[in-house]
Amino acid sequence: MNWRLLSPEIALTVLAIGVLLVDLFRGQFNKRGLGYLAAGGVLLILAWTYCPLAHQTTNAGFEIGDGQVIYQVDSLALLFKRFFLLATTFVLIMSVEFSRQIESGIAEYYALIVFACVGMLLVSGVMDFVMLFVSLELITVTFYVLASYLRRQVTSLEGGLKYLVIGAVASAFLLFGITFIFGTTGTTNFADLAIHAGEAGAGYRFGILLVLAGIGFKIASVPMQIWAPDVYQGSPTPTTAFLAVGSKAAGFALLLRLFDSDVVPAGAIGATLIAVISALTILYGNFGAIPQRNVKRLLGYSSIGHAGYMLMGVAAASVMGTSAVLFYLFAYLFTNLTAFLVIVAVSNTVGSDEIDAYKGLAKRSPLLAAAMAVSMVSLAGVPPLAGFFGKFLLFGAAWESGLYWLLAVGLLGVGASLYFYLGVVRTMYFDEPKEPVDFRLGWPCKICLGVTIFAVFFIGIFQGPVFERVAKAVENAKLELTQR
Repeated sequence: MNWRLLSPEIALTVLAIGVLLVDLFRGQFNKRGLGYLAAGGVLLILAWTYCPLAHQTTNAGFEIGDGQVIYQVDSLALLFKRFFLLATTFVLIMSVEFSRQIESGIAEYYALIVFACVGMLLVSGVMDFVMLFVSLELITVTFYVLASYLRRQVTSLEGGLKYLVIGAVASAFLLFGITFIFGTTGTTNFADLAIHAGEAGAGYRFGILLVLAGIGFKIASVPMQIWAPDVYQGSPTPTTAFLAVGSKAAGFALLLRLFDSDVVPAGAIGATLIAVISALTILYGNFGAIPQRNVKRLLGYSSIGHAGYMLMGVAAASVMGTSAVLFYLFAYLFTNLTAFLVIVAVSNTVGSDEIDAYKGLAKRSPLLAAAMAVSMVSLAGVPPLAGFFGKFLLFGAAWESGLYWLLAVGLLGVGASLYFYLGVVRTMYFDEPKEPVDFRLGWPCKICLGVTIFAVFFIGIFQGPVFERVAKAVENAKLELTQR
């Protein structure tokens, strides 16, 4: 067993426990400093993944007694690991700024975020359904707590309860599906299942269908999307941000792994089903967001719509489609983090997440208004920002695969999204402010905001090198998979 493959996960676990111990034995330790300490630790682990000592090879597996690989670190897994570590660093810094709204247990809040990251890193390299289930549950259970952390707010408790109930149902679907798969094939290992997928019977196909339903909960796709708006609205803002960029990316990491490993059989429950779900998810998310007046709830529906766009790349079932999904995830990461950093600043000052709280924001804080405008315009898919080129790649993958009807649905969704995204921009720049307010944002958050805005422009304008890097990782992962 090559334990070095799990060095980032082990280091993160030690970091989370260390945060709890520091809080236990140093009760008067500065809570903001504790959050920055956790963020710095995650950043160091991110730097470690670039060290040659961390991974002797990018095509290494973690084997059990019978020689089956249950976890491997290939180019795709390494890319996702770095994605999750980067997202966790930003969310922890955002949590420090939000900590004034959390009455107690802030150290536990930091630790839970790190534990969720451990699950995400494990998800990136799973090669067995048992490993998949355990890793996914580590993420889900931590988010059950994180979503309802504002215990005195009814919306937080309501959102947390809805996430718990629907999450339990999704876990049941996933476990029931794994049972069907094991019962019909006698194995849960992806490499062995790829052999059975070509001649899969009804039991195997039904099991895969249930597994896809369980993963659909993580990415908030139809028909498992109903929880997203309420949970996004009620959760602490850093939790909402982590759900939007981390948990969703973990779901897509699993989807891509299942398709790339040929575990999902071609046909009715393969690309065709994903394409149908993609269309329904795009329509539900974008048209559901139109009447929303709470910015976090609006981003909840927006998140559903973006899951639909990314499913276009999965449905394309090609290297181009997989590369487009990965590129879009990075664009979505920086765009959403920009929005949620602004939401934290406004919520801390005004105490509201309603869109009306953003009236005249351009006059009260030009920096925050500009940052939110960049985020909204990028999410809408307006050039030259990252969101535009991300959608362009996904639409190109759909066109290349002959999914012309899905491309038409995607364009319809983009048209609808322009209304509610630009509506937020109009509120900030053309409505009169209610009262003058001095918005304050800590310098670490200001640095993060500068980095995310720069990334949104950089990925959009210099998309070539970024896409080439992503496409190379996808191609290498496929090559490494065939060599195993």
